[in-house]
Amino acid sequence: MTALEPVLRTQPPAADVGGLRLANRLLLAPLAGVTIPPLRLLYSRLGAGAVHTEMVSCSGLLISNSKTASMTRVLPGEAPVILQLFAGDADTLAAGAESALSAQPFPALGINMACPMPKVLKRGSGSRLLSRPDVAIDMVRALTRFGRPVWPKIRKCPEGAPLTTEAFAEALFDAGAAMVWIHGRTPAQRYEGVADVEAVRSLARRFGARIGASGDVLSPERAKEYLDMGCGAVLLARGAIANPFLFPKTLAFLGFDVHNTYRNPTPRLQATLLLQFGDEVNALCGPKQAVLFMKRLLSGLFRGERGIGEMRRAVALIHSWPELRERVACWDEYFERGE
Repeated sequence: MTALEPVLRTQPPAADVGGLRLANRLLLAPLAGVTIPPLRLLYSRLGAGAVHTEMVSCSGLLISNSKTASMTRVLPGEAPVILQLFAGDADTLAAGAESALSAQPFPALGINMACPMPKVLKRGSGSRLLSRPDVAIDMVRALTRFGRPVWPKIRKCPEGAPLTTEAFAEALFDAGAAMVWIHGRTPAQRYEGVADVEAVRSLARRFGARIGASGDVLSPERAKEYLDMGCGAVLLARGAIANPFLFPKTLAFLGFDVHNTYRNPTPRLQATLLLQFGDEVNALCGPKQAVLFMKRLLSGLFRGERGIGEMRRAVALIHSWPELRERVACWDEYFERGE
């Protein structure tokens, strides 16, 4: 595969983010079923300061579930990988963390207190913890013994919750959290509606750079808005999946010395990245997953290119990995701008 230019032409001083020293304050969010190791590696190449695992079940780790264990694998070349865990009680969470750390020295430990999906809520985990603050506090305390920064990720507390969002975050900090990530939607909103930027602003005003921002980061302007209000870092999630070049474009918007190759990516560069990514998914996860992930990222990587519609139609009915790879390798049949 062709060697690629680094995203940054010059590397500025590292940033302090939640007890870690990172290359920058833009992180890839934990996304269930999405942030597999090859995808994290892709976004590491595109400039992410750190990346997250999927939300890893501590119960699955403790019964040696092979699928769960595979979520903790780290590939050479990834940016610092944050392990995000979920459980319904502090003992299970701590035991799961110990199991994962015995295989991989993750630099920080995340706790999911934000997922609104029923299969997670019924275990007493995810955003259910917003209504179980004593358990959430015990979880943070339980993970601090591993000597790594602890990063709970929460949502805006709904009306009727035992604590306000500010009081909940304060309790987590008092328990030892190094950083609290806040998604500006309530659990009932799931991923609908608009994230409450003012709720994030309020926490950043109170706790400063110990607050990390999440929610509707679809543009460089929104990422900068969160940082300007005092947040210590920003999670890029669905916006980065829809537009993988959101990372380098945001870094450029923030004043980083981003190589022009990534400011104005050619179809050749985009095809190189996509094929490299697909090969890595195929090697690690198999051809079916390679097809699914390649199709998912194809539109985002070639967004705005004249000819992308024709290419999408050409690959839509392809289910064979070798056939799809060959079709993507023929990218220059679709796009006018090869360089």
